[in-house]
Amino acid sequence: MSRERLFGLAERIVSDLAAVEGVVIRQIADEKVRTHLRTEIFRVLEDEGRLEETVDQEVRKTLGSYSRPAPEGSAEWEVLYNKTRDEVYKRRLRL
Repeated sequence: MSRERLFGLAERIVSDLAAVEGVVIRQIADEKVRTHLRTEIFRVLEDEGRLEETVDQEVRKTLGSYSRPAPEGSAEWEVLYNKTRDEVYKRRLRL
């Protein structure tokens, strides 16, 4: 995802969060506070993107190491991909 898109998404999250009833963000009208929130959300989104990318690489490497790898895009590959992806997430995030 491009940086511009991440910035746009972070801005939208800040706006939506500020509009949620029961959520109080002190000094949200202050541009400095808004910028700080947007920056933190951007950082989290960027970290999540990197995590997703490394998980995808690990899953593909694992599937590629099988003695009889399933053709990518096949139903078997999709099942194996999702199962392995879940296992990698559980291991990395200790779920």
